[in-house]
Amino acid sequence: MNEVVRLALSFPGVVYTVLLGVVLVYWLFVVLGAIHLGDGSADGHFDGLGDQGADVGDVGLGGEAADGADGADGGDGGDGDGSAVAALIHALHLRSVPATVVFSLIITFSWLGCVVAMQLVSRSAAPAAHGLLGWLVLVGSPILALPLTSWSARPLAKVFVQRRGTSHADLIGKTCVVRTGTVTSSFGEASLEDGGAGLVLRVRVDRQLPVKRGDQMLIVEWDPERESFLVEPLDTLNDLHGSAHTRQLGNRG
Repeated sequence: MNEVVRLALSFPGVVYTVLLGVVLVYWLFVVLGAIHLGDGSADGHFDGLGDQGADVGDVGLGGEAADGADGADGGDGGDGDGSAVAALIHALHLRSVPATVVFSLIITFSWLGCVVAMQLVSRSAAPAAHGLLGWLVLVGSPILALPLTSWSARPLAKVFVQRRGTSHADLIGKTCVVRTGTVTSSFGEASLEDGGAGLVLRVRVDRQLPVKRGDQMLIVEWDPERESFLVEPLDTLNDLHGSAHTRQLGNRG
């Protein structure tokens, strides 16, 4: 144990010991809530539909989109370096977790690799070569840490999967079924199958229509003032479409 402490506080281990201390302080603040975990890579949040059978007024809007590390065009030297870094990140599957997690894993594995390597160096190499070997270990530890970080980060990718809640615009054009006795300009509900528990929507019509329970309606618009969807009978729309198509054929004839 004393040897590990000595190696961690001597060159080159002390470099990664300081960085590891910074990482530990950062995660302490994350646990305490003083810092919000995330960066541009996968800092998303889930805005769901709420409880089962909730009104569509509770439907959350979409979450933040994931911003990855985009490779630049290889026109000049800087762009080429950016493309190489982006390609390396993509090859190691490091884009699926926040950069703070990747950085923490790299520092942790670099510290561990540096301590282990210097322990081997101190036991096998001549004291005169410790300085040169120390510099090689300092540079080589992050390189060794990259594949270990990739291997460790892959199981964490599921934790940071970006999810997007259903928005009002996503429901326009879908078919719903009336669940109330009628639908008017100020009253009405309909159910929509979404592959899960289903949604209960507030629906309205802007004209007098003979709507009854069980009728299929097409969602055509979201009315933010009434916080309801405007719907039209599906059969009426099909008839109108058929008549228009017939007129077009007649005009061509």
